[in-house]
Amino acid sequence: MNYINMLSKLGMGSAHPGGFEATLRLFRNEPISPNSRILEVGCGTGRTACYLKEQGFNVTAIDLHENMLNKARARAEAMGLDIHFQKADVCSLPFEDNQFDLIIAESVTVFTDASRSLSEYCRVLDKGGTLYDRELLMDKPMPAETQKELENFFGIPQLMNREEWHKRLIESGFSYEEALEYNHFTEQLKQEQTRHLDTFERRDEGALLDMNLWETLFQHDRMILNNTNYLASALFKAVK
Repeated sequence: MNYINMLSKLGMGSAHPGGFEATLRLFRNEPISPNSRILEVGCGTGRTACYLKEQGFNVTAIDLHENMLNKARARAEAMGLDIHFQKADVCSLPFEDNQFDLIIAESVTVFTDASRSLSEYCRVLDKGGTLYDRELLMDKPMPAETQKELENFFGIPQLMNREEWHKRLIESGFSYEEALEYNHFTEQLKQEQTRHLDTFERRDEGALLDMNLWETLFQHDRMILNNTNYLASALFKAVK
């Protein structure tokens, strides 16, 4: 079982570094116009999209995984929210140019061909629009064998460092970028990951009896624990 399928079966709503606490911190710290047209890419089970809709924002949310989208729609329905969820590939977004003021990505771009996905984000953003993208990155060089093992397990085409992320963002058409946060995998980050209970989390029936799922989960924990010295996460802000 691959990592994304594991998340889908568990119905996890905030698997990105820092969890939902990191999402809330972003919206506390960054002023967003009430009239903003927001696109969330790789929305997963819809936790962030539903939060934004609850705050009164106009949000469109996409994901490539049908099971994730089904859970996102069920979450929105349970919360009484009307959100447009759509199946789409971030490397080929089904939107016209200059359609959004804001794009939110939470541990999504790292799983894609970043040159293509970042270029698509830039294309559909309006002039002056902003991308907020929280991603896993390589903090310092690691043994090539270790890097390959991490990339294969998570399905990451290329684990990039801070400088490589900067280069990809600028080459994709953004005029400016900065890292609003740069976090190592500390005990505090682990605590933040589980700080907010997700009452709308929906597991697949029988998921907890699936030994392949547990094996993938344990391997995930081992991968992160054994490589904390090499890894970090960053919240990138990029302006078109």
